[in-house]
Amino acid sequence: MFTTVYGSNPGFEVDEVVAAVAAAPPAVPDAIVNISGTYPHLAVFSNDGEIGIGAVVPWANKLWFVTYPPHAPNGSADKLWMVDSNLRLTAHPASVGCTDANRLIHRESQQLNIGHYFIDSNGTVRAISPSLMPGRLTGSARHLTDPTNKIYIATMEEGLYEVNVHTLAVTQLYEDTNSGGPVGVKANLPGQHGKGLYSSQGRLVYSNNGTGGSLCAWDGTNWTVIESNKFTEVTGPGGIRGNDASDDRLWALGWDTRSVLLRLFERGVWTRYRLPKGSYTHDADHGWYTEWPRIREILDCKLLMHMHGLFYYFPKGFSVTNTGGINPICTYLKMPVDYCWWNGQLVMGRDDASTTGGNIWAGQSHSALWFGQLSDLETWGRPMGFGGIWLNDTVSANTPSEPFLVKGFQRRILHMKHSTAATVNFTLQHDATGSGVWTNLATIAITNSGYGYFIFPAGFDTTWVRLVADRNATGVSAYFHLQNPPQPPTPELFAGIAEATATNGLSAGVLRPQTGNAHTLQFAATVVDANGTLSQAYYEMDGSLQLRRATNTGAEAALRSTYSPANAGFTLDAASVIYTEGTNRFRLPKTLAVYDHPFAFGWPRAAREVVTERQLFHAHGTFYELPLNDSGGFRRVRPITTHGKQISDFASWRGLFVVAGVAAAAATNTHVYRSDDGQAAVWLGDVDDLWRMGPPRGVGGPWKNSPVTNGVPSDPYLMFGYERKELELSHAHSAPVTFTVEIDFAADNSWSEYARFTVAPGQTLRHVFPDGYSAHWVRVKSDTTTIATAQFTYGPAAPQMTSATTLPGCAFQLTFTGNAGESYSVRASEILGIPLAEWFVLGRGVFQTNAATWRDSDINNRPRRFYAISIP
Repeated sequence: MFTTVYGSNPGFEVDEVVAAVAAAPPAVPDAIVNISGTYPHLAVFSNDGEIGIGAVVPWANKLWFVTYPPHAPNGSADKLWMVDSNLRLTAHPASVGCTDANRLIHRESQQLNIGHYFIDSNGTVRAISPSLMPGRLTGSARHLTDPTNKIYIATMEEGLYEVNVHTLAVTQLYEDTNSGGPVGVKANLPGQHGKGLYSSQGRLVYSNNGTGGSLCAWDGTNWTVIESNKFTEVTGPGGIRGNDASDDRLWALGWDTRSVLLRLFERGVWTRYRLPKGSYTHDADHGWYTEWPRIREILDCKLLMHMHGLFYYFPKGFSVTNTGGINPICTYLKMPVDYCWWNGQLVMGRDDASTTGGNIWAGQSHSALWFGQLSDLETWGRPMGFGGIWLNDTVSANTPSEPFLVKGFQRRILHMKHSTAATVNFTLQHDATGSGVWTNLATIAITNSGYGYFIFPAGFDTTWVRLVADRNATGVSAYFHLQNPPQPPTPELFAGIAEATATNGLSAGVLRPQTGNAHTLQFAATVVDANGTLSQAYYEMDGSLQLRRATNTGAEAALRSTYSPANAGFTLDAASVIYTEGTNRFRLPKTLAVYDHPFAFGWPRAAREVVTERQLFHAHGTFYELPLNDSGGFRRVRPITTHGKQISDFASWRGLFVVAGVAAAAATNTHVYRSDDGQAAVWLGDVDDLWRMGPPRGVGGPWKNSPVTNGVPSDPYLMFGYERKELELSHAHSAPVTFTVEIDFAADNSWSEYARFTVAPGQTLRHVFPDGYSAHWVRVKSDTTTIATAQFTYGPAAPQMTSATTLPGCAFQLTFTGNAGESYSVRASEILGIPLAEWFVLGRGVFQTNAATWRDSDINNRPRRFYAISIP
């Protein structure tokens, strides 16, 4: 800068001018703030295609974790990280990188082995060079014959090493087949993507979840294949420290096309159980999309388990004689990799945002830790899942199936079908507590090559179920849908996000972490002022969480062109939302009419990867979880929330979920961050906050005054993930028309007949599906070529009147149930037959819990009165 003795702007000419170099303003430090469980200053970044947090362990008064890239068997820029009690993050100078997720506490030497590192009880770190132990280290386990001095470390490509914990001398037992390391004996096991390793009952058990996968055991000399299926976690009651000889049980997690698998190895015998899946996004056969599912002790005798989109409490005493105690906690969207208890909190390492697979939206790979309490998990998605005992299988007569877990779900339906040319009777049995005592619950008779379903009685409490067929049968499927009431909405959490109907007073735009430097979030904003006038501005946010007006012409231009939605990402007709994937068309519900057209800023973002290797799909005010194509693609989509907001874009940044589309009147708080010029703002939270925006709902269907052809099925219309389901059928034909409603319960394009409905000319038939009924897709066929309508209304479960009581003084009190957070109306009429909309509204309220009461003090004046509860 230039100045004079009279100042920098004296107002007259001077002869002596002093030139000085002004120091750059000091960098603003990162904000240390907890936003929905994430401290964004603890995010880690990488120029590789991925930076997952592979293992987290509290040790030597610090929290330690390692990060991993996709494929680095010979070293990488990834680090061994330390977090102290003041939440300071430090990379250890001995870091050697690699794709590691192994961890074991060696009891005898009091060392933590994590990745390529050995850390003593004082925090001293020793590292083994990847040149001496190449491979993607996936598991560490106690030694079979010399546990005092040695451990085993396995790689994802079947390498197996023996490491002396004192000298760190490495002996290669089996060659890692993908690192270019020393040639040696090959294990030649099924699968291509190793995951778990654990010692139990004189065997070293190794799991593999890639391309078929396997669960194998090694006795110190030979390998035995226990099962050819995709397996991940292998552990036991001893957890990260290894089993004691007094209790050497082993548990293994896996999956197949039907369900999640849980194997128990006890006293030399393997037993298998089945659990529901909570998400299809993990299903790709190559195994890349699961990361590292875990069963891990968090507190004394308190174990967490996660697999395929569901978290559970897992009983430490799980054994052949006591299989009770597996209780689902939540479903989730994030990708957990490991977790532990540290400084009074649950700490979770996750794989948040990766550039693998050409994901241009991440900017740079980055992930962050999550901190919370066990109770916080209960605020994520209410447990819901699906899965089968059989899926197009051949079944032997009088042979019980494997047990399937149904504990912890309030609404449960079992779909059944077969292709046998005779009626097959299936006995449904249940084990109430996991004691091994089985009791008959029902007999389900399925006629020749037919379909049927069984809805479990409301309030029926049991743990496991199994089936027994009375004859040999082929093409048998037995598939569950399991649900709970949705999470109550938390409107105050999202109050800053603009309502869908707002026409002024908001900022929207396009979000993206900066290419090659995701420390910075870029925001090309469109500001709609109080008069509805549009203007544009560009902002950046760094670790200080200050949203600053900036000038970056190139970045802003790219955001407004390359990264801005060119269209809706779906199409619409009068009937519903339409999504086309290849040659397949799928239909979804509509919500508010305002979503039929672009907003002032343009179309909202339709699809984006905000969790590594799966996408969010956003259409007509509803967010959905969308698997990648190799996990089933759109056919396996599931709804998360219907929000009624004006969300223009959403992104993953520093472990957070970022939303653009904030009201100008929104107050700044721990979720709303306003720009330095006051014109724009973003909302910061966690992607699993979405479960609290409101339950999925909507109206739509395959037809609305649509031309239909005799016998030609409609497009599939989504049914999964909604509560109350109602169908309306009508047509324009001069004679009765019979409609066949078909369902696909396993999201595999296999269809079964649910029911047939004959509709007279001029009639609208209304059918309410039974409470608890759920399938993934539904479609309709007509037996007549005509103009027809098939429309579904989905929403929260209808309120139920539970009691009506006359109080002293003759007041009349109603008690009714509903969903917490949902609005309701109390209606009354003296005429029963008139439409509900014409009933008088006595009052309105909001369910604070799942039950409410209403007192009618005017009953003396109107002694003949009928009551109804409606939403709204």
